[in-house]
Amino acid sequence: MRNTGGFMDRRSFVRVSSMAAAASMMLGSIAAAHGAPAERENARPTYEPGVYSAVGTGRKSDVTVEVSFTEFSIESVTVVDHHETERIARPAIERIPAEIVEYQSLAVDAVTGATFTSFAILSAVEDCVEQAGGDASLLKNAPTKEREESVVEIESDLVVIGAGISGMAAALAASQRGAKVTVFEKSSSMGGNALVSGGFIEHTDAPEELRVDVNEGYASIFEEVLQFNREAGLDDDLVDNVQRQWDEYYAKGNTKLFSSAEFLALQLCMLEGNTYDFQLGYAREVQDGVAWLTDMGYPWMPLVAIPGYSWAHFSNSKEAVNGEGYFNLFEDEMAGLSLEVLFETPAENLLVENGKVVGVVGTSGDGTTYRVVAKDAVIVASGGYSDNRDMLIEHDQMWNWEDLSVFHSDNNYGHTGDGIRMALDAGAAFGDLPFNQMIFPFVDTVMFATETTVGETNESLYVNKDGKRFCNEAGSRTDMTIALMEQKDGMAFQVVDHDSSMITDGKTHTGMDVEYLIERGILYRAESLEELADLMGVDVDAFMETVAEYNEMTQTYTDLEFGRSSFGPNAQLDTPPFYASPRTWAMHITMDGVAVDGEHRALDADGNPVPGLYVVGEAACGGRGVGSLGAGYAVAQALYGGLA
Repeated sequence: MRNTGGFMDRRSFVRVSSMAAAASMMLGSIAAAHGAPAERENARPTYEPGVYSAVGTGRKSDVTVEVSFTEFSIESVTVVDHHETERIARPAIERIPAEIVEYQSLAVDAVTGATFTSFAILSAVEDCVEQAGGDASLLKNAPTKEREESVVEIESDLVVIGAGISGMAAALAASQRGAKVTVFEKSSSMGGNALVSGGFIEHTDAPEELRVDVNEGYASIFEEVLQFNREAGLDDDLVDNVQRQWDEYYAKGNTKLFSSAEFLALQLCMLEGNTYDFQLGYAREVQDGVAWLTDMGYPWMPLVAIPGYSWAHFSNSKEAVNGEGYFNLFEDEMAGLSLEVLFETPAENLLVENGKVVGVVGTSGDGTTYRVVAKDAVIVASGGYSDNRDMLIEHDQMWNWEDLSVFHSDNNYGHTGDGIRMALDAGAAFGDLPFNQMIFPFVDTVMFATETTVGETNESLYVNKDGKRFCNEAGSRTDMTIALMEQKDGMAFQVVDHDSSMITDGKTHTGMDVEYLIERGILYRAESLEELADLMGVDVDAFMETVAEYNEMTQTYTDLEFGRSSFGPNAQLDTPPFYASPRTWAMHITMDGVAVDGEHRALDADGNPVPGLYVVGEAACGGRGVGSLGAGYAVAQALYGGLA
C-alpha cells in the first residue's frame, strides 16, 4: 500500500460545506428565537389572508412551498415541487408541514436524516409568513409537542441495528422465512448510503442482453488482473481456473464482456487487498443476493463500470435512481410480514446476559425507550465510521487525518461508528486491515456528493486546472485520489459529452436536475469544447490538445502516459453539448470494523464467536458497499434456512 503522508500538507483547500453552514445558521436562528422576551410569548400573530409561495434550498434541489393563511392562523402548508432524494425527503415533506399547522409554530424539530429538506421547508414557510405580513419570530418561539418518557418492551426472533442495504436484506430475508424481526434505525428512512452512493452492485451472472461488448481494452485489463495475482503469490490453479472460464466463455461465440465470481475475487484482491478466500466469499454472497433480488422481480439496468472499478459488471434498477429501487422492492415485499422498523430510534447498547447478546435498547426522538429482546440473534448493520473524524484518526493507516482541521464525507446521515462501539462494548474485537479507509476521488466541490456525477468512469475524461490529464481515469480509487491530491487546489474536472453524459429529460442518471446543478456551479455546459474550457477557466489550447489525444485513445485503447485501457462505447468527446463538473475528494467507505468470521459472527480478542451477535456491512471488518446486501442475506439463510 502506498504511503500518502506528504499529500495531506497540501490539503488546505478543504473547507466547510456551505450547505452545512446554512443549516447551522438556521439552527442558530431558531435557537435565538427561543430566547425571545417573555412579553412576546403571548402575542398573537396576524396575517393577510391568502396563498403565498416561496422556495427553500434543499440538499439536491430547490423546494417550493405554498402556504395558505387565514387572518389568525396558518391553514395549510404544501410542498408543491422538489427533486430531493424521494425516500430521504419523504418524512420531512409529510411531517414538517403537518406539525407547522398543528402547532402554529416554526420551532418544530428537523426530521432526522432529512435535515436539509426540513430546513428548506421551514425557511420557505418563514418567507411566506413575512409575505403575509406575519411576524416569523413569534412562530419560532411558539411551543411544539412535548417529549414523552415511556418504555416499550418487545420480543422478537431477530433484532437488526440499521436499515441500510445489508440490514434490510437480513431483516426481509429472515422475515420471509417466518421470523419476527425488529429493526432499529437512527434516521427517518431506510436506505443508508445506498441512497446517495449510486446504488450499483456487482452482477456477475447478468444475462447477455445486459452486458457490454468486449474489446481489446477489457482483454488488457483481464490480463493485468491475472498477472497481478500471479505476482502476488496466489495459487496458480486459482488464476488458471479464471483463465479457463474466460476461454470457455468466448469459445462459445460470446461477444459480450465476461464476468464470474472468481474473476471478481481476483479483481478485488488487486484493488482492495484482503485474501482471495475472503473476496471469493464476498463475490459468491453477492451472487446469491443478486439472485434473490432477481427472483423477486428486480428490474436490472444494463451493466456499467463505476469509479475505481473499471470492469463493466455493475448494475442497478432501470426504474429508480441510486439505491431507491432496492428499498422500493423491500417495502413491497414487507407487506404482511412480521417486520417492524423503528425509525428515528438510534440503538444505544446491546443487552448481554451470561456472555450472550440477547437484545438491543434504543430511544426514539419522542422519548420512548424500546427494549427489544431477540430469541435468536442480533445483527449489527449500522454502517461504518466515515463521518467520525476521531475514529478515522484512531484507525488511520494511510491518509494522515490528524493533519486536517476539516474533512468532508460523502456519506448519508449517521455513519459515525455507533454499532461498532456497541459491539466492542459487548465483547467483540476490532479487526484491522492495511487498506481500511476508502476515499472517493471525484465528488463535487459544493455538496461533496457522489450523486452529482454526470456520466460514468469508462466514458469520462478528467483534467486539472491546466486542462491536462493527470491520472488513469479507470484506475483504482486510491491511485486516483493520490493523483488528485497533487493537483492545484486538490481539484479536477470531469468532462463528458451529450452521448456519455447519461442525462435523460433534464435529469442525471442519479436523478439530479441538470439546471439546478448548473445554477449552483456544480456543472458547466457548453456547445463547443472551446467554450467549455472558458467556463472551466483552463487554457483552451492545452485543453483542446488533451481532448484530441484522449479521443485517439478511445479508438486505440492505448494510453502511453497513464496506462488506461478501459473505454466505453460513448467515451469519445465529439457530440455537443459538452459538460464539465469541478470535482474534489471526500471520505467514502471504511473497510475495517468488528472482527468477524466467514459466517459473519462477531469475534472476540481470542478469535471466538461472541454468542448471539452477527455483524454485516461496513460495521464488519472487510464489509463495504451495496454488495454487503449479500452478507445480510447470507446471515438470514444461516439462521432460518432456505425458502420452502
